[in-house]
Amino acid sequence: MKNIKIVAPLSSLSERTRLYKLTLFLHDTLGYKNIKHVGWERIPGESEEKRFDFKIEKKIILKGGGYGTRKVKGLYFLWLIKTFFYCFKFGKNDIVWALGFESAFPAMLASKIKGFKVVFDDADRFSMIFKFPSLIEKIIRFLEKRTSRNVHFHVVPGSERYNFESKKFYVLKNTPSESQIEKAKEISKNLEKPANFVININGWLGAGRGMNEALQLVNSLDNDDIKILLIGKLDCDAADELAKHKNVLYRGKLSNAETLANYFLSDLVLTYYDPKLEINQYAESNKWGDAIKTGIGIIVNEEVKSAKFIKENNLGVIVPYNDIDALVKEIKNLFANPSKLSELKENARQYSNIMPFYEDQLIQLFKKINNEEEEAR
Repeated sequence: MKNIKIVAPLSSLSERTRLYKLTLFLHDTLGYKNIKHVGWERIPGESEEKRFDFKIEKKIILKGGGYGTRKVKGLYFLWLIKTFFYCFKFGKNDIVWALGFESAFPAMLASKIKGFKVVFDDADRFSMIFKFPSLIEKIIRFLEKRTSRNVHFHVVPGSERYNFESKKFYVLKNTPSESQIEKAKEISKNLEKPANFVININGWLGAGRGMNEALQLVNSLDNDDIKILLIGKLDCDAADELAKHKNVLYRGKLSNAETLANYFLSDLVLTYYDPKLEINQYAESNKWGDAIKTGIGIIVNEEVKSAKFIKENNLGVIVPYNDIDALVKEIKNLFANPSKLSELKENARQYSNIMPFYEDQLIQLFKKINNEEEEAR
């Protein structure tokens, strides 16, 4: 059995949904018992894994910086350097799952000497997250392309955000794990729907994720039998205020299965992404797959280009990011016309039949990895 090294610039695998699902799959489905996380502890004590019932070997190579601070951008380059040198500790037979360009690029360089395999998990394209001077941005984009073509696989949630071709692309959609959906169904049996109409808002509850719009929405629907289920980390003033509203039930931070269980009590999930940030125009939300697999509708702003399939398949409400009047109008229309809401939900259930679970996609990826190894022998 090969060793799996997950190199990711975050404190805890269990707090990043994509990596949480990956780690469960590696341990429960493939039987890996030797999973190691090489990480960056943003806040002291945050690296403790609280969601797994098995041990994760941990090596923190960078500490500090928090989230959204001025010095974080510089620390990413320090992470890149530290990652490069740490990767020389890996063996030829290791598989290195590297989250983001800032992990995959140095891992790829080290792999040319050490011979291990690198899977570049590009959940958020680095060059689209931060604003850099034009020359630096061009260099980063060039290196992203070189990294893509020199790793074993370049795993992406969607191809729309790339302006180049690569034979190493493997599309891994952000869909839920079947095991977590089954757990969620059991948990939901002990929960009660809090209102006739429920909007679910979960994940990172920060600026640029529709918190101001959600606050205006709930104020506009003050007299209707509508509640908001709020789940996740409060990370802006609007989210703090939203959590205190009389028609909002703030659940705090929950496990993946507990979060999914609340979808079964909901009618719509809000997925808003401020289009001022380029990466947000190509968002690939975990919440879309979660909503479809639990049979509820989606609210998304029209500037998100990757949400085209939601409109084409009538899976939700699509309005401009800053047009709160349009959002209120659409919600009131669905509230007053239950048959239209039922249609969205039925469309989600139908679309679910062609949407694979996360494990199914990973099984196919690891089959490709194993097949190539056998052919190389």
